[in-house]
Amino acid sequence: RDGVYMEYIRKQVIPVVPENERAATLKALSLETIEAELAASEPYTVDVACDIGGVTLLTADMENGITLHELANAVISVRVLSDGWMTVATESPGYKGMVTVYDDKFNVIYEWYSGEDYLLNAGLSEDHELAVLCAGSGGTKVHIFTMTSETERGLYLAPELLLDLHWVSGSRLAVLSDQRLVFLTDKAVQDMEYSFNGLHLYDYSVSDSGIFALALSAYRSGGNTTLATISSSGKVLGEHTVEKLTGIDMRGKQVLVRGGSQLTLFNQQLEELRTTEIDAVGVQQAILLKNGEALLVYDYSAQAIPI
Repeated sequence: RDGVYMEYIRKQVIPVVPENERAATLKALSLETIEAELAASEPYTVDVACDIGGVTLLTADMENGITLHELANAVISVRVLSDGWMTVATESPGYKGMVTVYDDKFNVIYEWYSGEDYLLNAGLSEDHELAVLCAGSGGTKVHIFTMTSETERGLYLAPELLLDLHWVSGSRLAVLSDQRLVFLTDKAVQDMEYSFNGLHLYDYSVSDSGIFALALSAYRSGGNTTLATISSSGKVLGEHTVEKLTGIDMRGKQVLVRGGSQLTLFNQQLEELRTTEIDAVGVQQAILLKNGEALLVYDYSAQAIPI
C-alpha cells in the first residue's frame, strides 16, 4: 500500500507544489511521517480523502494503512462513521446520482439512485440508518432508509434549499439551510426548529455529541456575527456577538472562533474562556484538538499551538 500511495503522491500531488517546497512536502506526506505524527498525537479510526469531481478515493487507518480506490463515477461527497462505515455519493449514468454504503472492509452494503433529483449529500447514523439529501423541482428532499429495505422509512420536504444534514444523538437528524436549523425524527418528521430570524448562515460546526455552533450574520459576506450553540434536542445553549469572524470549529463542549489574528475559546454556553494572538498569514483553518490545542492549517503544512 505504501508503494501505491507514494506513487500517487509523486505523480498527482508533488507536481502542483512549488518547486522549492517539494522535498519538504514529500517528506511530510510520507507514510512514515504520518504514522509517527499520529502515534504522537490523536489516534483515529479511519479517514478519507477524495477529489470532488474525480474518481479516486483514498482511505487511511492505523490498522490497514493507506489504500486507493478507483471508483466508476465522479465523487460528489463522502461521509465516514467512527466504525469505518461510509457513504459515498457519486454521479451515475442515467440518474442524477447514486449513494453507495460501504462497511469498514469497503464491501458494498447498500445502493440507492436519486432518479431525477440532484444528489447533494448522504450520511449514516450510528445505527446505520441512511439519510440522503436531494434537490429537485419541488424543493429539497430528505430521504431516510434502513439497510434492510429499499422502501424509504421517511421523507421530509423543505421549500428552501437545504445545505447539509447531520445525524445527532440517538436517531435524530438535523438539516441546515440558510434560514433555519431543523431537527427530524428517524421517520423524517420535524419535531424542532431554530429560526435564524432574518440572519444568514455564515459558518457552522457540529460536535460529536450533536451540538451545533452557528455563525449568523445580517450579510452573507460577514460583518458583525451572532454566535449560537444549539443542543441536539434543539435547545439554545448560548448566544454571543463578535465583531470579526473568519471561522469556527467545535469539539466536545467547546467552540474555537478564529477572527483575524485572534483565536478565542468559548464553552458551549458561549462564555469566553481565553484568547490567543496568532500570526494569521497563510492560515486557512483553525481546528480545535482533543487536548485543547488549536491546529492551524496552511496550504501545505499544519501547526498545533496552545490556546
